[in-house]
Amino acid sequence: MLYYLKDDNETHLTKVKRTNLANLGWKEKDLEHLIANNISKILSEESLMTIFQERQFQEEPDIMALDRYGKLYIIELKRWQSDKSNLLQVMRYGQKYGQYNYDDLNVLYKKYTKEEKELIDMHREYFNLSDEDEEIKKEDFNKSQHFLIITDGIDIDTKQAIDYWKGLGLSIDSIIYRVYKLDNENLIEFNVYSPEDDVIELEEGCYILNTNSSYCKDDDSYMIENKRAAAFYNPWKYKIEKFNKGDKVFLYRSGEGIVAMGKASGIVHHKNYHDLESEVDEEYYTDLNEFKELKNPLCASEIKEITGTNFVFRPIMFCIGEEKGNLLWNYIEKNYL
Repeated sequence: MLYYLKDDNETHLTKVKRTNLANLGWKEKDLEHLIANNISKILSEESLMTIFQERQFQEEPDIMALDRYGKLYIIELKRWQSDKSNLLQVMRYGQKYGQYNYDDLNVLYKKYTKEEKELIDMHREYFNLSDEDEEIKKEDFNKSQHFLIITDGIDIDTKQAIDYWKGLGLSIDSIIYRVYKLDNENLIEFNVYSPEDDVIELEEGCYILNTNSSYCKDDDSYMIENKRAAAFYNPWKYKIEKFNKGDKVFLYRSGEGIVAMGKASGIVHHKNYHDLESEVDEEYYTDLNEFKELKNPLCASEIKEITGTNFVFRPIMFCIGEEKGNLLWNYIEKNYL
């Protein structure tokens, strides 16, 4: 629920006017494109990897994704209030695609992405599964499925149906969105979903960025020598677009820890990866002001102790919140420079 917060310290709350996408002239496909193009903002960070999106005139799930363990997520959008039989359609998708083995998923993935690399290799890169103990095998893919329904916050019938099936043991959850009209501006709010436990939405402003040293040591040295934060190839390069001017960025080297830090310039540049003509715009980067290289890496265990948070360092980039970012920044300035 969204309320007005006024300067005169009123003692009562006034709701912001709710509306729906239909009233704004949106078509069903508009919402699907919005979510597909911003999936990493709605599905918390890199907790899920999109492997397929519905093709036109095909009876297919809107989106399919994998978690780091190979579980298949079948995601369906309910754009407006509609027949509850839509949930049965989602379950039919589960019956069909739940029987897919790794090779079947690999074919779907390549159709969707036009990617030449194998799904298992891209999955390993996406989730940064650099240790043998973390990597999964082909037979581990799609051992189980989870249903995600994205539904309007006013669609009470669908929410109740989801709760009913979940109570019977079905692996199903919902992502709720709400649409508002505020001072001639249209707003949409999503409750962010993660397959991990509770999701806490951290205020943006401080980030830890992996230097990609596990896959290319030159990328690590390139960032430090040029005093910049960079990411390479789809979908990881788009992470750099999250940085605003002044955001604190900590460069993290896998297996060692934070090796440098700086403040984002706020300008995102595109260039060819390693200046190769065949790798057009496969690098996104931003320059880091007030750049500082640490004398010794600040290791993961010490980062957790300083911030009091059990961070998972597997994602390419993740937000740590302003408070914890400031704790790290100040600690490094006092002890590691």
